[in-house]
Amino acid sequence: MSKKSVIMCVLTILMIAYMGYALPLTARMARQAHVTGMTVRLSDPMSRFVNTSDVIAESGLDPSTLRDSLCRTFDLDGLEQRLLASDKLQDANVTLRSDGRIYVDVTPMVPVARVFDPKEPSYYINSTGKRIRAELRYHIDVPVLVGSFDSIHPAKRLLPLLDKIAGDPRIGSMVATVTQEPDGNIILIPTIVGHVINFGDTSMVDDKFDRLRRFYIHVSPTKGWEAYDTIAVKWRDRVVATRRNKQIAPLPVPTEDEASGILDIDDNEPQPGDSITHLNTHEL
Repeated sequence: MSKKSVIMCVLTILMIAYMGYALPLTARMARQAHVTGMTVRLSDPMSRFVNTSDVIAESGLDPSTLRDSLCRTFDLDGLEQRLLASDKLQDANVTLRSDGRIYVDVTPMVPVARVFDPKEPSYYINSTGKRIRAELRYHIDVPVLVGSFDSIHPAKRLLPLLDKIAGDPRIGSMVATVTQEPDGNIILIPTIVGHVINFGDTSMVDDKFDRLRRFYIHVSPTKGWEAYDTIAVKWRDRVVATRRNKQIAPLPVPTEDEASGILDIDDNEPQPGDSITHLNTHEL
């Protein structure tokens, strides 16, 4: 046997001996390894809504006893699910590093509106409609939604309207509050005092604001800003304004569009003879 072959045999025996000793030792150490700590990382460190202490509280863990936990039995999935269930967090990812340290990466919830419903305490909602508890320790400047909300007419149905208000400075400066009536009608309270706007639902948002803008430009300066108490844009292709002085009966003369029957008519739509002024938007 050559010298090289002898060396290879010796090295092979040593390797087998090392593996026979090292692998069981490593496995035993892994079974006995303890968690060394936890690091919380926020995707938005400047968030005013969630801080590191909040994440630790939502985790349900006691930092003082965390090091008593074994790595092999620590419930990473359970921790992640608890964080995802929190109304303060939008996303969470939990990992355990080889050094025994737990890393928690979270995305704080971003409120887009605060909801005031007489049936329950006020709360915030995010862009997907998820609820967030409102706490006294913080206040966030977001649009306010007021009204009665339920499974048929939830607060999140107003989010497209809020997006439009937030994305257009002209509209944002015009709308003070958004409310919802029990029947689902959306009511805008404008910064121009003296009337309210019946917006209906969140369909045709751009078209409704365009009709409202033309009403303000062409009708209000002529008729007077105090002439109407309600301006409705809920019906297609028209603006319906309710006179403040209900004693003055309007003439029951239909508009051209009404006479032709081309408009979608709602069962609750005002009829000729009511104290209503019908304004054909083609004339605005």
